[in-house]
Amino acid sequence: MPLHPDCVAYLKAAAEWAAAQGLPPLWEMPGARARQIYRDAILASKPPLAPMELAEDREIPARGGPRRVRILRPPMPRDQRLPVMLYLHSGGYVIGGIEESEQEARRFAANIPALVISASYRLAPEHRFPAAAEDAYDALLWVAQNAASYGGDAERLLVGGCSAGGGLTAILSRLALERGGPRIALAILLCPWLDLTMSQPSVARYGKGFDLDREFLDWFVAAYIDSGSKADDPRASPLTYPVPPSHPPTVVLGAECDPLFDEARLYAEKLRAAGVRTAFIEAPGMIHAFNEITHLIPAGAPLLQPLDGAIRSVIGSPAP
Repeated sequence: MPLHPDCVAYLKAAAEWAAAQGLPPLWEMPGARARQIYRDAILASKPPLAPMELAEDREIPARGGPRRVRILRPPMPRDQRLPVMLYLHSGGYVIGGIEESEQEARRFAANIPALVISASYRLAPEHRFPAAAEDAYDALLWVAQNAASYGGDAERLLVGGCSAGGGLTAILSRLALERGGPRIALAILLCPWLDLTMSQPSVARYGKGFDLDREFLDWFVAAYIDSGSKADDPRASPLTYPVPPSHPPTVVLGAECDPLFDEARLYAEKLRAAGVRTAFIEAPGMIHAFNEITHLIPAGAPLLQPLDGAIRSVIGSPAP
């Protein structure tokens, strides 16, 4: 299917906005400047957010220093224990954060419904590989240990994220098994970045003019992977490694016109071949991370309904 007209309109509007601002591509900026431009653009277009009974920021301990999380609980009876989801934001390990991804975190909280803990992690180039993966694992430990105090059910522990956050979700699925826990009930990978070697055909097929250009991906890798590390490490590129035994059930969302589409599809195939309960949901005509901006790409919203249904079917939650 060709690029959906809503995506065409979004890409045109984004290009016109950048030109009006006199901005070069983000990959030509220093990391801190790109981070601020991205944040300002996302927050300026933020839609009304799903209402929450609780939206609380706090710091949690981590080996790399305290990290901020945002705890989101939807309006539900106080005695009802909810599935708990650790949410990890997108941004190529360089940009993005809790505020930039809040629309999607709240969408999950309202639609599953679930207690969602959206976690920050250290960003490159100030903090290189494997800082993000280790911060994410420390956040997973904290969520498993503290969910009950917010009305969460740690026996129904979900991990999910978009793009780099989707990659971190796959990485946590491996680390939790290697390190003896916590047990993840379901992994949710949204347009995930699973191969930092960028060796899949879709990187070339959709690497120019579809929002996530190849130059952007190269810039992310150069910022995150230092000279002493390898992009094919399992804590960076889980697609390139065998599926570990007892891998949790997984839901994978792939956008057809995304340079990372083949990674999502191949990872789902790899999981199924290993006997892992897997749902692969393809979004025809969509671009990378459309799921985060359905207020700007309206045709993407109904494509997320099968995603929500697949999640609820695994964890045994009724629709809200």
